[in-house]
Amino acid sequence: MGPSALSWPASVAAGTPPPPGCRVIDGRFGGFLQHSEPASRLPRAGGLPLPPAIGLALGLLLAVALAALWFQDVAREAVRGRAHTHQVRLELTELRNEVLELSRAVRGYVATGREDWLEPGREAQRQAPRRLQRLRQLSERHPAQQQRLAALERHLQALIELDEAVLRAAVVQGLPAARQRIAASTGPAELAAMSGLFDALDAEELRLLGERDAAVQRNTNLTIAVTALGSLLSLALVAWAGWGQQRSLRRLGDTVRALEQAQASLSQANTRLQAQAGQTAELNEALWRSIGDGVARPSAQPSPQRLDAPERLEALRRTQLMDTPPEEDFDRFTRLAALTLQAPLCLISLVDDRRQFFKSAFGLPEALAGSRELPVQESFCQFVVTSGEALVVEDARHAPPPRYALPVPEGVVAYLGVPLATPDGHVLGSFCVVDDKPRQWTALERIAQSVLAAVAVRMQLRALEKHVAVRTAEVQLLAGALKHSLNGVSIVDRRGYITYANDAFSLQFGYERPEEVVGQPVELHCTQPGQAQRIYEELRAWGACRTELTARRRDGSPLEVLVDVYLARDEGGHEVYVGTTMDITERKRAEQALRLGEERLRLALEAARMGAYDHDPATGEVQRIGTLYVSLGLAPRGHGEEYLDRVHPEDRAMLRSRMAGVSPAQPGYTAEYRLRTAAGGWAWTADHAQASFSDAGELQRQIGINMDITARREAEAGLKAALAEKEVLLQEVHHRVKNNLQVVSSLLQLQRRQLRDPAIEAVFSETEHRVRAMALVHQRLYQQSTLSALNFADYLRTLADQLIRSFGAEGRVRPACELQPLTLPVNTAIPLGLIVTELITNALKYAYGPGSEGVLGLVLRMPEAEPAAPRSVVLEVHDSGPGLPPGFEPAGATSLGMRLVTLLSRQLDALVEIGPGPGTHWRVTVPLGAPGNAAAGSGAAPAAVAA
Repeated sequence: MGPSALSWPASVAAGTPPPPGCRVIDGRFGGFLQHSEPASRLPRAGGLPLPPAIGLALGLLLAVALAALWFQDVAREAVRGRAHTHQVRLELTELRNEVLELSRAVRGYVATGREDWLEPGREAQRQAPRRLQRLRQLSERHPAQQQRLAALERHLQALIELDEAVLRAAVVQGLPAARQRIAASTGPAELAAMSGLFDALDAEELRLLGERDAAVQRNTNLTIAVTALGSLLSLALVAWAGWGQQRSLRRLGDTVRALEQAQASLSQANTRLQAQAGQTAELNEALWRSIGDGVARPSAQPSPQRLDAPERLEALRRTQLMDTPPEEDFDRFTRLAALTLQAPLCLISLVDDRRQFFKSAFGLPEALAGSRELPVQESFCQFVVTSGEALVVEDARHAPPPRYALPVPEGVVAYLGVPLATPDGHVLGSFCVVDDKPRQWTALERIAQSVLAAVAVRMQLRALEKHVAVRTAEVQLLAGALKHSLNGVSIVDRRGYITYANDAFSLQFGYERPEEVVGQPVELHCTQPGQAQRIYEELRAWGACRTELTARRRDGSPLEVLVDVYLARDEGGHEVYVGTTMDITERKRAEQALRLGEERLRLALEAARMGAYDHDPATGEVQRIGTLYVSLGLAPRGHGEEYLDRVHPEDRAMLRSRMAGVSPAQPGYTAEYRLRTAAGGWAWTADHAQASFSDAGELQRQIGINMDITARREAEAGLKAALAEKEVLLQEVHHRVKNNLQVVSSLLQLQRRQLRDPAIEAVFSETEHRVRAMALVHQRLYQQSTLSALNFADYLRTLADQLIRSFGAEGRVRPACELQPLTLPVNTAIPLGLIVTELITNALKYAYGPGSEGVLGLVLRMPEAEPAAPRSVVLEVHDSGPGLPPGFEPAGATSLGMRLVTLLSRQLDALVEIGPGPGTHWRVTVPLGAPGNAAAGSGAAPAAVAA
């Protein structure tokens, strides 16, 4: 491939192409122009005689001159064709950029809502038709290009209409609807179709340029051959004529001057290209800096690095290009390099520590097209990365890269790879071309610089997309949180009108929807004049404001709110006020109720001469309220040990034990102790304490009340003394009653012994038994500590023994007692004792006469009953005698004993039953009324009931 075949498109080098005949070495143009340009003016021969040889030589030179003039016209036409091609491609590039800018402006406006995105789009929309018209004029001789431009115009018009429809939707329906319209539109398809048309137009221009270059090359070769032949013949003829040498020298001088002019213009073009390359490098460096930390640093030259260097691998990872699908933005560069260098294979390779990945490939064999990667050991590109320099291999079969130990792959003969490095000097991979035959390479750095710029742009776009996605998600989360917040959120403009309100704010102020409150003045919801103005002044002075105030709902009812407002600015830079409101009406009511409750508690404590305290075990501090502590000389705040020091020494250990005994299972205690007063005396104090514990069982707080019980204690001491005196008096009364009854019994006994009538004697004997039964009750009462109740089981056992002895039957009648230990009140025990006396007397009289023997059974029990049901006592008396006569009814008996049984049972509301034989079986059931009229066991309290 000759040097003249190298072309630099405007999208890559952004400059004019190098003139034909120049080589590109390390990004700079050098060498000399390889053809001469004939002088435009030749001196005339004059009137000197011309020999035939000179004439023939002149004829030949004239023919050579004509051929040179013809080549000059052809070359000029080729230059114009090349300029035309570059103009067309430049217009195509500009039109492509304007189409992309048009689409990007609409989508940027829809995504951000900022109208400054639309200005570049409007400018692109104005310029695109003009540029399309210029392309039509430039391509009027090419019908195929005209057809593609017509299709491009249709797609452009469709894209403009779609964008205008999106903008109308944004204005009428809002930005969300416009985004949905973009997502559902055919815009991407239109852009893809236009991109394909742009590529086809560009490829056609490149094809036309190649045809022109081939024709120019053929004409150049032909002209050079004709010129050389004519020159040789001319020089042979001139040798015959010396005077023609002078004219040849002058012609040679003209050619040298033409070459100097061409060299000067070439230097100017080279300067322009170097400036444009510098601009491309600055753009590349700025793009890499924009995706880094934003700090400007001098660009570092690529340096040798290991394939597994962590910094290099991190830089490669940040590009996010590994294992990604092919992209047209990169494929364009591989096609350009392959066509420019006339190479069958061009690659953009990214190399990590294990493999090389083909981000873009032109001419890749089918065996590798699927995987798009190779092990790094089989790659030439690894040496570009490890050396940090370009690798040039002209014939790998004879001179492979150093340290390459594997066989050279088939089809890889010549290789040129330049490093793709970041401004920090980290080599990401290689931009390389491969040929299947030996060749010498021209430079590739400028296209590689454009590839790096594309990588940086792609990274910047992806970082921007990720940032936009994150920010969009944050905005959506924030919007959802504001909308569903339990606190009211509102925005007020500088005129004092509400421009935004969430659901909670509208509900707080009595509106059904936020739309109803938007547009309302803030003053409408203020209860005091100038209330809003004072808040605005505080905001302008301090930037924020927090206050509690009474607001007005929509219906006029008051509302207590806590307001937090801060000063902000909207997207236009105007002041706005962003505030939150919390409904504290219930809290205000609770605070009022708490203050009222505290006041009532204080008054109640003062009225009852009580005090309340709060003890913190962590610090030992105690807080006290109540006038009781004032009378005791205790301060409202103190320490627990100070209080214990004032407790009576005899009570201090007890109080410490009670305080130490609190636990989660037993969190409270009650204690009564003496406390030293301010006057030095002692006051009895009742302490009711309750403790609270943490989940771990640690004591957190102890609260309680103290009550002055000195008067109660003194009254209790007096009552105990009076009770002791009463008990002594009652015991004396019972003793005297027993003695009196004993005197009556003795008198009856003396009288009975003087009687001769057995019937009367029997009556006196029964009366004596009854008196003894009553006397026995009083005897038991004064002998025991309890005076209001009687151990009835013990009483029955003694009574039965006395009656058996009185009848002289202790040897014949054996008592069988099944007596549950019960304690009965005196008013129940005396009548029931008389009933038992009558029943036992009847048994001894009628069941066990003289000479008869048997068992007298006594049963005393309390049947089981429901806990809340009334209790009853069952008394049974049975004998083994002949039994009662048939048809016997206790109520109809005429004897005094049976009448006493009937009367006394009615007095007790008892049920008297006659059970089945053998013998006589009496059952007396005595109801005790409410639970508590009888007790089981002789030691139980008289007022308790136990089964």
